[in-house]
Amino acid sequence: MKFITKVSPNNRDKDHSTHGIMAELAVGLMVVFVFSMVFYFQEYGMDYVIHGVGLMSVSIISALVTEAVFALATRKKVGYHIKNSFPLVTAIILTLTVPISTSFFAIGVASFFAIFFGKLVFGGFGHNIFNPAGVGRMVIFSSLVGSTVADVTTSATPVSSMANAGWLIKDAAVTEQFLDQFGGLTNLLLGWYPGALGETSALLIILVGIYLAYRKVLDWKVPVVYVGSVFIFTAVIALANGVGMWYPAFHVLSGGLMFGAVFMATDPVTNPTTITGRIIYAIGLAVLTVVIRLQSSLPGGVVYAILLMNMVSPLLDKLTDGWSIYALKKYKISIASAFVLGLVLTFFAGNGLEPKAIEFPGEDGGLKIFSDSTSDLPEVLEETEDGSIVTYVLSAPGYYAQEGGDNNQIEVKINKDTNTVESVAVLEVNDTPGLGDRIDDPSFLDQFKGITYDDQNASVDAVSGATISSTSVTKAVRIAFEELNK
Repeated sequence: MKFITKVSPNNRDKDHSTHGIMAELAVGLMVVFVFSMVFYFQEYGMDYVIHGVGLMSVSIISALVTEAVFALATRKKVGYHIKNSFPLVTAIILTLTVPISTSFFAIGVASFFAIFFGKLVFGGFGHNIFNPAGVGRMVIFSSLVGSTVADVTTSATPVSSMANAGWLIKDAAVTEQFLDQFGGLTNLLLGWYPGALGETSALLIILVGIYLAYRKVLDWKVPVVYVGSVFIFTAVIALANGVGMWYPAFHVLSGGLMFGAVFMATDPVTNPTTITGRIIYAIGLAVLTVVIRLQSSLPGGVVYAILLMNMVSPLLDKLTDGWSIYALKKYKISIASAFVLGLVLTFFAGNGLEPKAIEFPGEDGGLKIFSDSTSDLPEVLEETEDGSIVTYVLSAPGYYAQEGGDNNQIEVKINKDTNTVESVAVLEVNDTPGLGDRIDDPSFLDQFKGITYDDQNASVDAVSGATISSTSVTKAVRIAFEELNK
């Protein structure tokens, strides 16, 4: 008897070969990318589209070159190897997980890591432990987060703004104002707001996901259970804290959760092969996503959750392999137990959350210099005068100050004759490495030059993912002005 085997994803029939599946997946991903480019063209201009297309091109080229060099080094036919390794899909997914401000250098390095360390070192396509695109995304987040393009900036994303608010808002008026800055829940569904290139339009991702599930390109159970579990877990947290049902909806519609659920969590290579295993896997993804969001400084949590559950997939396969289709009781008990455990863990993760002060953007989308906030105001440490230039050194509470850490120290120079900011500098930054410490970037600080005391509507763009740290600088400028003009 002759047995013919193939690595996952296994062939279903002649109309659903691995090549056909990956081709349809690539088309679905490109639909999401095109939507993103239309948004950036309408809202920010053609330069952003050019940069977005450049990111996609660099990622694909880096992936192809890595595969080609590996094939040559291992004495394989380059064309045949690339054809059966599918680097294109990994490169597209990786690009869709990063913000538009990512540099070409960062995406190129991340693409190399995604292909080589995320896939090839494990034996190539079908043998990798981790989702390759997830590996590349973590390289950017952990090591290359500061590698951005200075002239490509956008406002804070919904998930980073919620993270800065402590992942809980109880006041109804504040909730309405918070959601309104992104166009409300309806706009979060439609996706007309800045974020990672592929994360914004939940509606479009759902439609593409339904088509791919119909075509049997992906298993619908994983995204449905994942998204549904996140909604239920966060709904319980909302009820326990007296928060409305907007809260679980926000969790589902923001932070790339829908994109990760449809395009990354469904990867047949890195999730379990059994039905029960996949359902437990999806519940585990939901638990980790919620816990990471609520109890860590990582705003999204989706990619981390996927990579962690990738490691658990072999164990889930081992535990559920061989279960008879007639063992319904065992299926039900194992799934129910996983769900109840997840409910308990996420409930305790959300227990005791306290809302934090929120700085809302000005009319032009930036952080207002002369805001009405009276919380966490900076303290003047030193004041010196040299001709018409008055220099203030201020101790400004940033993100870590809320956790008992040290304040940031900001230097503000003002021309007293014109009441205009000459320069702003960060003397000491104590906020999150790779995020909050980016407030010393010239592209951020240069926005303050020329702001006058008479312009009460003056505002600046926050550093993406570091709104509280950015706010510490705007407050320092405000207090320096007030000190000069009191």
